[in-house]
Amino acid sequence: MLAYEHLMVDEVQDFSPLELAVLLDATSAQRSVTLAGDTAQAIAPEHGFSTWTELLEFLDIAHERVEPLRVSYRSTREIVDCAEHVLGPLMGDVRPVAPRAGAPVESFPFAAAGECAEFLSHALKELVRNEPDASVALLARHPEQARATYEALAHAEVPSLRLVADQDFSFSAGIDVTDVRQSKGLEFDIVILLDVTDASYPGTDEARRLLHVAMTRAAHQLWITYVGTPSPLLPDALRT
Repeated sequence: MLAYEHLMVDEVQDFSPLELAVLLDATSAQRSVTLAGDTAQAIAPEHGFSTWTELLEFLDIAHERVEPLRVSYRSTREIVDCAEHVLGPLMGDVRPVAPRAGAPVESFPFAAAGECAEFLSHALKELVRNEPDASVALLARHPEQARATYEALAHAEVPSLRLVADQDFSFSAGIDVTDVRQSKGLEFDIVILLDVTDASYPGTDEARRLLHVAMTRAAHQLWITYVGTPSPLLPDALRT
């Protein structure tokens, strides 16, 4: 029977404790294992992940050490600060350092969906002209919102536009329109969040984690758009 001397499992928060127990059964007697994950990105509560303490107790892993991530390499300091604000009470004791500064996070309120689509069509056309090699993601809370935005932008003839479902990303320059869950684990040069309203992102733990994941997909620049009442999770400066 095959037994692994060491097992490395990433994105642990996406596994159920039972699934991890099955994986551990494939290790040698020493049960040498490294588990990596981010509790702030536990956006699938049905998987059963709760806390590191409860998980390690369930798995009965002896001599464990939990080492928090102390440096955030993907996003700029401005994006990380905004994403940490969104987490609120879910933020742990260790706040990661983001050594790279960048453009401020910006929000754009609109009175109607048509106004938002018109603004985005002009901004994206200019972006494609000026930065043709950039990877851009438009992220909605729900797939239906992503599809509606894609159809509006396609009608406006925005170039390099792709609607992503089932995580069928091309990983090439262009504009991907999708929902937050599809984008988990990925990064883009520029992220534009769609419909960040009180209806899409209310003051719940699930919404906090989803919005945090959406924000931290951005490496260099983050825009936030909404029609109507903005999400209460946003910093005050982005809700005006």
